[in-house]
Amino acid sequence: MKARTLFLGSSVFLLVIVGLLAGVRFLMARPAATGSNRTTVNWLHYGNDLANTRFQDVDQINPANVANLKVAWVFHTKVLDEKAELETSPIAVNGMLYITDGHDDVFALNAATGELKWSYKPLEMPGEMPSLDEIKVCCGRNNRGVVFVPGDTPGTGKVIYGRLDDVVVALNANTGAVLWKTTVADFRSRVAINMAPQFAKGLVIVALSGGEYQVQGQVIALHTDSGSIAWRFLTTEPTTWAGNSWKQGGAMAWQTPSIDEKLGLVFFGTGNAAPDINGHLRKGNNLFSSSAVALDLATGKVRWSFQETHHDLWDYDSTMTTVLFPFSKGEKSKETIPALGHCSKNGNYYILDRRTGTPIFPVKEVKVPTQPAWQFASPTQPVSSVEPLTPLKFLPGTIDHSKLPSGLKLAPQWTPPAEQEFLIVPGDDGGCEGIAQGYSPRTKFVYYGTTFKTFLNNQGPNAGGLFLGSTFDELTPKEGVTNFGLYGATDTTTGKIVWKIKVDQPGKSGVLIAGDLMFFGEGNGRFHAVDAATGKILFTFDGTTIKDGGGAEGAPVAYVVNGKEFIVNDFGGNFPDRANFPPNPVGDAVVAFTLP
Repeated sequence: MKARTLFLGSSVFLLVIVGLLAGVRFLMARPAATGSNRTTVNWLHYGNDLANTRFQDVDQINPANVANLKVAWVFHTKVLDEKAELETSPIAVNGMLYITDGHDDVFALNAATGELKWSYKPLEMPGEMPSLDEIKVCCGRNNRGVVFVPGDTPGTGKVIYGRLDDVVVALNANTGAVLWKTTVADFRSRVAINMAPQFAKGLVIVALSGGEYQVQGQVIALHTDSGSIAWRFLTTEPTTWAGNSWKQGGAMAWQTPSIDEKLGLVFFGTGNAAPDINGHLRKGNNLFSSSAVALDLATGKVRWSFQETHHDLWDYDSTMTTVLFPFSKGEKSKETIPALGHCSKNGNYYILDRRTGTPIFPVKEVKVPTQPAWQFASPTQPVSSVEPLTPLKFLPGTIDHSKLPSGLKLAPQWTPPAEQEFLIVPGDDGGCEGIAQGYSPRTKFVYYGTTFKTFLNNQGPNAGGLFLGSTFDELTPKEGVTNFGLYGATDTTTGKIVWKIKVDQPGKSGVLIAGDLMFFGEGNGRFHAVDAATGKILFTFDGTTIKDGGGAEGAPVAYVVNGKEFIVNDFGGNFPDRANFPPNPVGDAVVAFTLP
């Protein structure tokens, strides 16, 4: 049977969220900003720290003057590839800035001027890397960045990153010279690395993507001094899968993990089970797919896991970054719990005790639809008592029934995909995408920002070679359905939303919290700064107004060099959203902003 015949429908996503959740009541007296008067403030990890907070304690740029931001410099990667993305999160170290692009290039720039110091371009080196046409990548050619590992003496160190061909490379931070290379998987097996690595206690941690090709997820730790592999964790647990389906069960760890060095734990979220929408060959809950997982940092052994969608049939990935923060119930509470915050595409935000994986806010197993029986759907799903920022039902004004296609029916969340086309919310691009959330110790807020159809024997690849178990197009009806994105804040002492704002496009940008400001972008190229306490928009820049500026869906950072604070964001866009949620222009621009 031809692939086109197999794909009888699609998955429609109504509401995409990338907002702001969790936190404790805003304190009347904010802590003094220790970064205000420093001449150098670095950004050393993807999330700035091991907790993935994406918070920078600086106040030179603040709510009173952020509207005055100007472009300080622009750097062009010169990669204008329709299939590529620019979603890097720069690393800033003592006046140097390190960025990557969708072709696995690494650039070292002067952080104050944007001047190129050195570059590493493996695709331009004969025999160094296969052509990108030989590498299977699901959702765009993408590289989210490097991690910096300090050297034994001041002023030395290395930057380490993973390539799409599954090679992890360490480069001299001052010169770009290759220090070591390690192949951690065979790219011919349809896996790739596009996440930014994490570093702690002599180990650099990477993970593989590619669950859409029915492969097995892996998290891999390497010794930073030699590149030798310390441990390897396989993300599918055999006893919760029928037969040998676990061997190609997906559960990829797409994003940079967080680490608690004191507890000796690595935390990450995993993607959907594979094949995506068809579960009849993988009966069981399918651990550790769609879960938050904690591993022993030294050994890679599982310490705990919390599954956010059982036997996932909806592409409800749990691939947003995990963020760590102290939890206390009320300002007068004497008990502080080490917490982990995480959001799923199913729309729920879960706050867990990171020592054990036990929910701090109760989670209830709610009965859900289970037909057709051949899908082996779980009879219950875990619903968090934290108020969801994601609308989990159709909101007034988002559906025009008179314009919906004939035969398309509305259905509740967790309805198993079948031959009947359903419009459900959230869909595969709903809830919380695999982006970078953040946390501010000032506000105690965490910031983060389709129809299904399948049938029993639908197991072949689609026209793009993806094994999804259905057509699984990320398309809403052209008429009758309104897409939008939300950003917001929730008080963790109550679990209730404090504020939210609506934007035109699905939320796919990572966030930055710099002092009392929060920054994020949109696929149309708009880049915003808002008051972190209220959500009031204070600054907007249109990235399409500069040469080769595209969608603003990277992960912005803040740093200080020579006593001056800079905000840096990239404008290059997201490959799937160019078709699914236009406009999403191609771009190659990395832009630094500062005050005049």
